Amino acid sequence: MARHLVSGRVSKSIVSPSLRLSLPAGSPLPVGPGPSTWWHSTARPLALCVRLHSTVPLSHTKNSYTSSDITKSPNSSSSVTTEETHNSYNRLKPVIDSFEAPIDWAVAYGSGVIRQANRSPSDEPPLTDLLISTPDPYRFHQINMRQNRSHYPAYARWMGPSWVAAIQERLGAEVWYVTMVTVAGVNIKYGVISTSALKRDLEEWTTLYVAGRLHKPVLSLVSTPTLEPALRTNLRSAASVALLGLGPTFSELALWEQIAGLSYSGDPRMSVPGAENPEKVKNIVRGEGVLDGFRKLYGRHLAKMSLEWENEKSYKGWRGMGEEGLVQPDSAEHYISLLSSLPANLRSKVARHFRPTIVGSLISSEGRQSSRSSSPSLRQGQSPISTISDVTSAENGEFWKQVVQDPRYKAVVQNELRHIVRRPALTQSLKGLFTAGLSKSVWYSWAKVRKWLKSRRKRKV
Repeated sequence: MARHLVSGRVSKSIVSPSLRLSLPAGSPLPVGPGPSTWWHSTARPLALCVRLHSTVPLSHTKNSYTSSDITKSPNSSSSVTTEETHNSYNRLKPVIDSFEAPIDWAVAYGSGVIRQANRSPSDEPPLTDLLISTPDPYRFHQINMRQNRSHYPAYARWMGPSWVAAIQERLGAEVWYVTMVTVAGVNIKYGVISTSALKRDLEEWTTLYVAGRLHKPVLSLVSTPTLEPALRTNLRSAASVALLGLGPTFSELALWEQIAGLSYSGDPRMSVPGAENPEKVKNIVRGEGVLDGFRKLYGRHLAKMSLEWENEKSYKGWRGMGEEGLVQPDSAEHYISLLSSLPANLRSKVARHFRPTIVGSLISSEGRQSSRSSSPSLRQGQSPISTISDVTSAENGEFWKQVVQDPRYKAVVQNELRHIVRRPALTQSLKGLFTAGLSKSVWYSWAKVRKWLKSRRKRKV
């Protein structure tokens, strides 16, 4: 008999995805502080910790950090030091600070800051990937074009900031990428998105382009409180979709791979030789320190989803290095709960798929019941279901109860997810060739091909 994962208590907050957690056997599950503190930015390096505490509840934690607040896991396969965390932050924060254009939020992501598996010391250092949100794309490009003129190809400079802002917001995933530039001594690639578009993608998965990159541990450089609820929603949505894609029993690593792979589902680059490493998802999840990063990002959300450890009665905390089995309830109620918490764009697409067969019967059934009812029920505010939007809303449990009775519903969720990802990923890739300029696009593409060929040689060995 398995035991429910339960929420732990913490006295400090976490931001570093490379941080190691000290977890004695039998300790409460370290659910982490959630994105509200994970994304918190301070003026000093991010050197933070989780400490199990018996009196301070999670909801009462404060964003108070000190350089000594860090622990390392005794069972880690490698040692991630405070110095490494300091170095990453100290290396990249000046990059963001150098921009004169308005910035609301910024993170570093990818192999340039999060170590991936199968990377040898002899490999060329990767570009450091940054994401930046701005309250005003036109103003950002107007100032940045003046400050960093070489970041834009000649035709973009000639067309001007209004044209660049329009291209950014109307094509692809609403991101303008600049690649292979050096800022504050760091070779970077950075994407610019409006804060409103970022918030919409986080909450609704309009493209899943930026939201999907934030399903994995990242390094926060600048944050804003206005995005924190959307960041939490994005993580909760990712956990729900991942669980719908798994069976009743699965390993912890399988869960993280499912989450990490959501944004690559349907991405044309994954099927084009040389565009992306086919082992990319596994390399991300098995990177040094990433396991703890996932646990801290999703622990709080998973603790509310009735997950249990397989064949372990007494264990209450994280165990092992991801190989242990987890169990989720195999019940209609559990799957209805997951479906109802899907992001709006994905939920509406799934509902649209089942609408022809389910909605008519529900509306007609409700209509028959209302015709038998007397008017006092309406006076009490109990109006019958009369529109398609009423039937397919997240709150309509009857509709989703009918959905989970269809054996195809999990496959439908995954298929609609691919549809969300595919077009923005393709158009954004094509737009990237244009925004980077011809010469940089050729060099960047060649670097991707070389990386792909190297990964193939490693697999053959």
